[in-house]
Amino acid sequence: MHELSYATSILNTILDTINSQDLKGKNIKKISKINLEIGELIFINFEQLKFAFEVISESTVCEGAELVAEFIKPHIVCKNCGYEGELEPKDEFDVSCPKCGSLSLKIKGGKEFNIKNIIAEFDDEK
Repeated sequence: MHELSYATSILNTILDTINSQDLKGKNIKKISKINLEIGELIFINFEQLKFAFEVISESTVCEGAELVAEFIKPHIVCKNCGYEGELEPKDEFDVSCPKCGSLSLKIKGGKEFNIKNIIAEFDDEK
């Protein structure tokens, strides 16, 4: 279940970033939303990712945060026939050129896993 390792990476990245930022005396009370970009070639089960994140974020500022994902289509260049465009992968073992069926591909997109942005709520007190 690689969703747990991705969930852990999300949490650690956010907590590390919060700890390293100069928030000018403000304290983050809660992270309410986390927007992600996920490439379809990562083959993440988003429901499992949300569940894993919910469990590991308990007792942190991320507890209860909503995870939202924008899924990025794979973009390939076939080294055999020159096809360039999107790919509709059937599963992680069947990634081939939709034009000629070749497995000799250069993957130019679809393997992303990024935190696009977060929405944070701050304490009113200074």
